[in-house]
Amino acid sequence: IPVLFKQSYQLGASKKNAIVKIAGGSQIMDENGVFNIGKRNHLAVRKIFWKNNVVIAAEHVGGNVNRTVRLEMATGRIWVKVSGFGEIEL
Repeated sequence: IPVLFKQSYQLGASKKNAIVKIAGGSQIMDENGVFNIGKRNHLAVRKIFWKNNVVIAAEHVGGNVNRTVRLEMATGRIWVKVSGFGEIEL
């Protein structure tokens, strides 16, 4: 994540104009939560953004469902297709 932001800033992106949305962090292979990998990844991502003063505008995380993310490059709109629930816009 830090490398992605560093390269984005080098290409002209600005932190104040960044709109960050995250998806994922499911417990697909660990339904009993023994390892909590999805939750740990989610907390790690939030910590990185918090330390860098980056606000997360929207998120769809956790649970035990598969997700597919679709990004419309021209507008920056993001949709998350969630197994059994359809598609939602973040």
